Amino acid sequence: MRLSKITYYLLFTLVSVTSLSGCSQDEYAEKQVVEQPKIEAQLILSVSTPLKGIRAPETTLTGKTTENECHKLTLFIMNADGSSIQDYSIEGESLQNKSLFFNVTTEQGQKKAFVAVNMTDAQITKIKQATDHNPAYTIDNITDITTENNFLMTGQVVTESGSGIINIEAEKTTKVKATLARVMSKVLLTCTTQDNNEEYVKLAQDNGYIRLNNVHYILDTTNKKFFPFAKPNNEDPNFNMSETLKTNYADNFFAAPFNNTPESGETAVKYDASRMQEGEYQYTEGVYCLENTINIDLQDVNRAKNVATYLTINAKFTPKNIDGTKNLSESDANNKLTKGTFYTCKKAPADAKDMCYSTIQKGIDYLKTNYNTNTTNSDFTIHTGGWQYYETFVNSPTIFSENAGLVRNNYYIINITSFTAPLIEKTIEVNTTICPWNIKGKTTIDIETGNNK
Repeated sequence: MRLSKITYYLLFTLVSVTSLSGCSQDEYAEKQVVEQPKIEAQLILSVSTPLKGIRAPETTLTGKTTENECHKLTLFIMNADGSSIQDYSIEGESLQNKSLFFNVTTEQGQKKAFVAVNMTDAQITKIKQATDHNPAYTIDNITDITTENNFLMTGQVVTESGSGIINIEAEKTTKVKATLARVMSKVLLTCTTQDNNEEYVKLAQDNGYIRLNNVHYILDTTNKKFFPFAKPNNEDPNFNMSETLKTNYADNFFAAPFNNTPESGETAVKYDASRMQEGEYQYTEGVYCLENTINIDLQDVNRAKNVATYLTINAKFTPKNIDGTKNLSESDANNKLTKGTFYTCKKAPADAKDMCYSTIQKGIDYLKTNYNTNTTNSDFTIHTGGWQYYETFVNSPTIFSENAGLVRNNYYIINITSFTAPLIEKTIEVNTTICPWNIKGKTTIDIETGNNK
């Protein structure tokens, strides 16, 4: 899958600075063995926003201003074998709108280069120290890389043909480009609302009320680890299911907080197809998490939620049918209930399956009187406060598969097309749309490399 990216163009103008005056042929040959020739080069880096994203003709949704800001730009240059890595950084406000200049020295030969935006000094040091210069990072919280406009973005410089090996030669111009992507993903929950009232979500049956502002969601099993530069197959440090399950869950993933109330988390928003298009009213809401890709090399579906990112969704349901009375208004229904709590009966006959009760005793009496069905307290399920609890994988709503993986710099917009409540076997209908999460802005960066004599 091709991600939505900023495209960087670097123009290398290389001039040899080796001087042969005053040296005999033997002296020069000896010197060549000891030293590599230094290059004085001018690198021009142009940044542009592509018109198409992951999968044309899918719409690309531009990020918010805070998701696009560049406060620090770092350039890494190294030999093709990873040796002699150098880093050069410039810091400032809104660098994506300015021309930047670096003083860099390098040598002729085959090189690799990478770029990073908003990378901390500690992260830079770890990259330089790592053997492959792409070490696994562990975060304490997703806010480590998403707050104060410091969204971390990275990319590798490649030639026009796509090669990651750049050949720098004296007196030769080489055009290269780099693709930049945020290292995190964004997830938004939307709900299809009723045709005649946008304050309420659509239900599979006309048996109650769920207000849109009473639908909340929290991400669970979100990744703690990531590689700063994307792997070719989008692999993350917890990629292989078999290896990940051997280790402590808390070392690899964040779990949803246990002490959360039903109202915790983000509030779902109305699904609107027009907001899926780039424009003034496009979707920008959502919560952030690290990419979480999965290689299912172990068939253990029962442990899927230990490796795949999913949503827990809480929705407050008010039934229309209570204590034998049907089609109550929302106000009348709430007047029958205590703080929204109601009961359902597992043993109710088919004709009474959609009936709810304000107390267990009223349920026992109703079923005995109207259906000659004897029940006990244990036959009833309590729905405290009216809250219903649902779960769905972010990117694979129906079944657990490798498609459940989340890829960096994607915006996952989930739409619940209908709820079933109270909870029975079939609960919610879900569709997920993956939008390229574009990076807004156009920047020209001039990078001058000076001669190291």
